[in-house]
Amino acid sequence: MKAIKFTLLILAFLLVSCSTSYTLQSHEEEVIKVNAKIDSTILRIISPYQKGIEDLMNEVLTYTLNDLDKGKPQSTIGNFVTDLCLNYADAHICVMNNGGLRTNISAGTITRGEIYQLMPFENELVVLKLNKKEYISLLKYIGKRGGEPFSGMTMTINKDGRVIKNSWPVNFNEGDHVRMLTSDYLANGGDNMWFLKDKKQNKVGIKLRDAIIDYCKNTDTIDVQLDNRIIVLDDE
Repeated sequence: MKAIKFTLLILAFLLVSCSTSYTLQSHEEEVIKVNAKIDSTILRIISPYQKGIEDLMNEVLTYTLNDLDKGKPQSTIGNFVTDLCLNYADAHICVMNNGGLRTNISAGTITRGEIYQLMPFENELVVLKLNKKEYISLLKYIGKRGGEPFSGMTMTINKDGRVIKNSWPVNFNEGDHVRMLTSDYLANGGDNMWFLKDKKQNKVGIKLRDAIIDYCKNTDTIDVQLDNRIIVLDDE
């Protein structure tokens, strides 16, 4: 079923790319029930592609010893993605968002199709330079949200999200900047990261999904653990 969905997606793209472009001027929200038999013509069109896509999406890339789950203040899936991304760029830290990681991955084999489900977007990896004020804004952002996926730094927050303590990846007193690796979506101010908007983006040259796939293909076994990169104090 998953492979058929990927096939239909590609087919839809091909049909749209060959058709006349239209601009939507208005719309009405109404649910219309459609009862129709499966179109044999459509099935004949997609059948040559279906097996190839099934084979591609069912390809086993690696094996994970643990469940890779979403969660806050940190998660195994967030640690996994942000840690591996630092292998693909010259950056001090990597920051992503929980909303961008769309699913969990159970312990066992990891297929290419599961990575597409985890990261269905065409987001590219980019590097931004942050000064001290921008870095502090980033820490406050993560704290107020009760944690977001990150790597390359540590922080302690109270139960209300106030930053109590944090690491300093560079010496700002010497004019250094923190090189932050993230997605172009977040770099453009997505998910309320307004303090990153309009900053110069240095493209890494690889999409986030492709980086995950490449890392998995070149790693025999994945063993991700929760650590103390972010600590929440209940009594502060």
